[in-house]
Amino acid sequence: MRARKEKESDKNRAILGECHTLTIYLQAVKLCPQLNASSLYYKVKLFCHNFTIYDLETNLGTCYWFDETKTDLHASTYASCVVDYLKDNFLDKGDKREVIIFSDGCTAQNRNSIMSNALLHLSEMYSVKITQKYLAKGHTQMVCDSVHACIKTSLKNKDIYLPSDYARITKEAKKKNPYIVKTPDFDFFTNFNYKPLMKYDSIRPIKVLSDPVVTNLRVLEYLPKGEINFKINFNDEFQVLPRRPKAISLAGVEFPRLYKRLQKIKKKFDHLNEIKPVIPKDCWAYYESLQYE
Repeated sequence: MRARKEKESDKNRAILGECHTLTIYLQAVKLCPQLNASSLYYKVKLFCHNFTIYDLETNLGTCYWFDETKTDLHASTYASCVVDYLKDNFLDKGDKREVIIFSDGCTAQNRNSIMSNALLHLSEMYSVKITQKYLAKGHTQMVCDSVHACIKTSLKNKDIYLPSDYARITKEAKKKNPYIVKTPDFDFFTNFNYKPLMKYDSIRPIKVLSDPVVTNLRVLEYLPKGEINFKINFNDEFQVLPRRPKAISLAGVEFPRLYKRLQKIKKKFDHLNEIKPVIPKDCWAYYESLQYE
């Protein structure tokens, strides 16, 4: 209940123009190709993912569709999408309002030092406060869920021959305020796990072993002066993260790219090419061109 009130309060602040309030969520994995053909049943397929960011003020959803040839599910993958969104929609336009991001507490995606260093870097570069708020398991109820439900409905009884079909169907899923769809390539993703530029090697709020751990964090606040504050409960006062940041100047510095080339698929190339007889011929070249090992 407290988390729900927190989100509603920040949504109202966004409507009043005081901040930007977002929710982020990863949709359940999709497969490609996906069609009603018995010959596909025992074949391994490409994994496709949709990372969604929803603006509670404008009611606009942005979907980042990518498959396993573009990137893996690293924390840097999600951080790259969030950083791109914040730059594209606010920061590169000179908008200095605080950004508040609601998500679940998944440590691999949202609650980790990689995401934190990425957001701290943005905060310093653009002199803007960024706040992450984590909803407890079973209490997320985020608008991203409705986005994914809408996409799921649109996919019903649709054949998927190529990963791009997911992006196309997502664009067509909603008539009013249609979803914005991005299909990043491998060179879109940034390695925010690059140790020489990570100010914080951990976000664990610990001084002694009995102190809270990362999964106890409820709020993280990133400040332009290079400081991270935290809360264990929404009602708490902010405390400075008891970690000594590295003395790194991030002015004008960019993290390196995560990949230099498309990712090779493992043990899937043969299966995917055996599927070709049940998909249109103009789709064959895509599967034949996949890098594999």
